[in-house]
Amino acid sequence: MLSPAEPRVAMETVRTDLVIVGAGAAGLLAAVAARRLGQEVLVVEASPLAGGSTAVGDGRMWLPGNPLAGKLGATDTPEAAAEYLDAVLGAPTAASTAARRAAFVETAPKLARWLISSRLPLAAVKGLPDFHSEAAGARQQGRVLASQHVDRRSLGEWTDLLRRPQEGGRRPFGDRVLDGLTRRSGSTTPGESLAAALLRRATATGVEVWLDSPATGLVHDADGVHGVVVEHLGATVEVRAAAVLLANGGFEASQELREEYLPLPTDAAWTVTGVPNTGSLLAAAKAAGAATAALEDAWWQPVMLTDGVAYPLTRARAMPHGLIVDQAGDRFVNEVAPGVLLGRHLYERSRGVRAIPSFLIVDNRHRQHYPLGPWAPGAVPKRALEAGEIVKANTLNDLAEALGVDRAGLLGTVVRFNSFATSGRDLDFGRGRSAWDKARGNAGKQRNPSLGKVEKSPFWAVRVYPGDEGTKGGLLVDADAAVLDEAGAVIPGLFACGGAAASLMGRTSPAPGAALGAALVEAFRAVTRDQPQG
Repeated sequence: MLSPAEPRVAMETVRTDLVIVGAGAAGLLAAVAARRLGQEVLVVEASPLAGGSTAVGDGRMWLPGNPLAGKLGATDTPEAAAEYLDAVLGAPTAASTAARRAAFVETAPKLARWLISSRLPLAAVKGLPDFHSEAAGARQQGRVLASQHVDRRSLGEWTDLLRRPQEGGRRPFGDRVLDGLTRRSGSTTPGESLAAALLRRATATGVEVWLDSPATGLVHDADGVHGVVVEHLGATVEVRAAAVLLANGGFEASQELREEYLPLPTDAAWTVTGVPNTGSLLAAAKAAGAATAALEDAWWQPVMLTDGVAYPLTRARAMPHGLIVDQAGDRFVNEVAPGVLLGRHLYERSRGVRAIPSFLIVDNRHRQHYPLGPWAPGAVPKRALEAGEIVKANTLNDLAEALGVDRAGLLGTVVRFNSFATSGRDLDFGRGRSAWDKARGNAGKQRNPSLGKVEKSPFWAVRVYPGDEGTKGGLLVDADAAVLDEAGAVIPGLFACGGAAASLMGRTSPAPGAALGAALVEAFRAVTRDQPQG
């Protein structure tokens, strides 16, 4: 096998059994699984680094029915997962068909067992419930898995070719995603660990990986797709293969495609994926006859901006002593809601009231005790204050004036909110009532872990934008991740998973890690489709 830095003689055409576009977790998992089945596999990656968005993310994967849930005392079954998915997702759609849902709940536990047998150090994340705890089939914990420590130095010559979390320009770990997992000095994060483990297995088993090699087109005719065109080491190479798997993410980094498909306003700077996913082969797949769906949707994640970088507000908005208001000074949502739902609320609210951006307003207790974006508790860079990225005022009156928010609206909203905090019951939006809300708040608060008065001066505010963790729309696929045409027929030779495929999860999300869990299941089914299931 060639080393990652070893030059390769430019070739006009190469042949392999399977070519995978994208060296993220889903692409690497598919490569390992296909290699075990005896296939020759080539992975091509546009970036000079492997690992994709998983390596810079939290690495959580929602795999209901997995065998590790029992270690937390949880019980689960595919039947319960199917009941829950149907309750949350509603009626089937073109992208979220009954067959795709059934394939996911059938394969998720099988994939978990396969990962465990592959010696990936997985653990169920303690205390992390499904988003919709009131729905039939929901579970309070056990369905979300994450990788424990994998030393990236075990990659040898590939060590510096795996993306690092800080290279993504994001800090997903202001959230408590590591709870219940091993934490060591100098260890990798769960996302980086998962990507490292898969990259190590892929390269060790003979998978060829071309980095800095963007796929620019598909080789196709009336009989299907037969390969991809790749720019590699200064040459244009036609890679012929029996199957092509697109695992190259969505189009969240393309301002042009965002403005064409997503709700407005939108900005590529609002995404937190940390990788340049531009939907580069979306047009090529459509030219090959592929159908698309859900292009207007994304894995929304409310963010703040500082130094031009987006940071999730997952933990900050769940803690006591803060609330989100629109530009009229009114609350309009449960601030602790899952990001994918809160992002939708921002757009829905903005149809009638200026709500993009909205504002997260916190008092000094919040600022002193909880992180905010990239800033540790109590720390606010002078530059950020001078740039207006965070606004500070001694009174709510002054804060409203500085933000351009309706003063009477904001004062009235805070008075009402503080009354809810006193009673421990949010009568407007139910903040702190669900199992999800309780898991995200301050565990030390007895009455309501996410409610606390906003009253201690000075007051602080940051702008809240409808950011995302990737787009949801893409190519229509069947239960085995085979791409479909406009008539619903399979396009021979073409498969898609993750952000390249229209999401199974519709306009919502069932749980933390649902996007990665679904992507891994789709990748696994794409390469094991001809194997006995069970």
